[in-house]
Amino acid sequence: MPIDVAEPTPPLGTDTGEGGWRELVESVYGPLTEFYEGIDARLREVPEDVPPVGWAPHIGAVRALRDGQVAGDWDVLARFLVAPGTLEGAEGPRLVQVDEGDDARVVRDAVRELTEADGRALLIAPTPEKAAELLRGLEGDPDVFSLLIETRPETAEARSVRTQALPPAEEPPAEQEPAPLRDPGSNGTVEFKPLTGALPEPEATVTRAEPLPSLPPVEPVEPEEGPSAPEARVRSAALRPVGEAWRLSWQTEARLLQRGLMSLEQWPRDAAALQSVRAENLRRAEQLEAEKAGLADAIEEARAAAAGAQEAAAHADGEAERLSGVQEEAEAELAGPRAEAERLQRAADEAGAEAAAQTRTADAAYARCVQIDERAKTAQSELQGARQAEASLTDELARAREALPGAAEEAHRLTAADADAAAEGHAAYYRLVSAESALSALRRKMTLGQRLHVASPPSELRGLREEVKARTREADEAATRAREAKEAAEHAERVRRGLASFVSEGGARLKAAQEAQERLGTELTWLAAEREKVGAEHQEQARQASEAVERATEAGLRARAAHQVAQAIEERATAARTSREAALAAAAQARSDAEAAATRAAETGAELARRTEEAAAEIAELEAELETVAAAEGRSRENVLEICGADPADDPEAVPAHQRRAMARIEELTGYLEGGRAAGSEVLLRTADLVVGTPAGAGLTVRDEEFDALIVADAGTVTDGEFLIGAVRARRWILVGTAGTRPPGYREYEGSPSGRLELSPFERASTAAPGLVS
Repeated sequence: MPIDVAEPTPPLGTDTGEGGWRELVESVYGPLTEFYEGIDARLREVPEDVPPVGWAPHIGAVRALRDGQVAGDWDVLARFLVAPGTLEGAEGPRLVQVDEGDDARVVRDAVRELTEADGRALLIAPTPEKAAELLRGLEGDPDVFSLLIETRPETAEARSVRTQALPPAEEPPAEQEPAPLRDPGSNGTVEFKPLTGALPEPEATVTRAEPLPSLPPVEPVEPEEGPSAPEARVRSAALRPVGEAWRLSWQTEARLLQRGLMSLEQWPRDAAALQSVRAENLRRAEQLEAEKAGLADAIEEARAAAAGAQEAAAHADGEAERLSGVQEEAEAELAGPRAEAERLQRAADEAGAEAAAQTRTADAAYARCVQIDERAKTAQSELQGARQAEASLTDELARAREALPGAAEEAHRLTAADADAAAEGHAAYYRLVSAESALSALRRKMTLGQRLHVASPPSELRGLREEVKARTREADEAATRAREAKEAAEHAERVRRGLASFVSEGGARLKAAQEAQERLGTELTWLAAEREKVGAEHQEQARQASEAVERATEAGLRARAAHQVAQAIEERATAARTSREAALAAAAQARSDAEAAATRAAETGAELARRTEEAAAEIAELEAELETVAAAEGRSRENVLEICGADPADDPEAVPAHQRRAMARIEELTGYLEGGRAAGSEVLLRTADLVVGTPAGAGLTVRDEEFDALIVADAGTVTDGEFLIGAVRARRWILVGTAGTRPPGYREYEGSPSGRLELSPFERASTAAPGLVS
């Protein structure tokens, strides 16, 4: 069935010569190129600070097809686009028709199959959301290096689906941007750079394409109501690494660089260790020689010390014999003075005991005198108090007896006044009760109207009310007067009773004061006589105690003098004995020192022989250690020579230069891993196994990069221009789509030629060549 297009493709099999396919491609895609150029020019008519991407990638891709500048087999790609039926039974693009929602699995299997064969793929999807969704199923594969092309702004209709991506790739600065990959063509289009080598010859020369069966007509889109194309909205695009493969690769490279740095750091340590061991060996050899010399000197010193100790022992023995005679002479002289000192000490002790007894007796008499003086002083004070109490009580009793009759008369008068005030209060109360009773009786006689204040009250009501008020005041005043009279009568009675009680009790108190004066006078007389008697006794006893103390003091002085004489003789004997013992001890010590010095000299000789043997063994060990460290330093030097290409001893800057380069690269990789630094887009593109994005994003970022395969997701919604953006850069083409899907109708595509923007290559090929569909 024919397809409704402006210029239907000719039937397959007409022979037009060698250029048949090129003429057919030119006839179909020349008008499409001009259409793209027109809408792109209209888009550029509105100046903007950051212009949208427009249709320049589409124009360049179509021009590359027309000029034969494609990465894969141009003949196969051209026949697939203008006459897909000619590819049935031959090797051509792969079409995969899936149910809705099953395309992610097919895309994932295709990517894994390609990467297992060490191939690189470009995966394009109609929207950023679809691209990110497909990439989510691949980003966990540690063997696939994936890049996501992010366009900005993302879309105008939906929110973007995020992936676990690393920071976006860094674009080179403006002054360092590479030369443009495409040059303007003759019609204002963009041409790809020419490929080297001849184009592949077509399998068959045809002049007309196989007619496609007609498909249901597509409803025209109202330009003013449809959405705008992404090319009119997208301003820029960036590459973002996605998945763990990048991170693992960077981590591996960083570890290898760190190992190299550790190897470089090892040589300075080995060189320093070699120098340190050499210095230590020299120092230790000198130290061992000094130890042997010191042991030889110690042997000579020990022998000299033994000879000196023998001489000292002989001199100490002679001194001990002399001091023994001095000690015996002093001990014989000590006997007489010691006996006299002991006798005098006994006499002094007896005199001291007698003086102590006399002193205690005198002290007891003195204490009795002090006690009598204190009691006499207290009795004198008590007598003075009794006299003052007698005088005070005599005056107060006289005044109380004089005031008692008046107080009794005043109490009697106030009691009578209290009785009168109480009677007056009762009378006033009864008059008030009578007035209130008369008022109540009159109120009971009042009618209901008078009670409700409707009719006039009785004429006598007002008078009775006034009388009740007057009687109330009289009763209150009478009660107040009665209360005041009662309080005055009670106070007068208390005064009277107090005076009567004082008059009755004052006589007894006065008599007691007089009796106390008599008793205290008698006691003071006795105390005076007793004080005189005890004072005389104390004076006699004090005199006797003084005489006894003098006698004891004289006896003590005589005993002390005798003790001093005996002590001097005893000290002379003790000094002689001590000196003799010291001389004997010195002689013994000298002989012991002589023996110890001889033993020490022998032991030091044996130590010298032993240390000589040990020093020889230690020197041998140090030499062996030096050889080991020297071998390690040689191996480290060889490692540095292998890593840096120069001997560190000849070129001291070789190691620091390599370390700086390695540290810079490690810092760069650490920035990639921690998200603080972005990798360059060109490096990422050269390394990536899979690049995923929209056609517009791919046109902005992949430039002249070539891929082993192009995978198109939702291929039924991808137009020829969008397909060609990736197709001209790939050697194989895999289209995955759902039957019946069509490209969206953007308002910019009104009046497009040849129906190339209403039907996708996937839809045309699956209809014209069902054998290509799997």
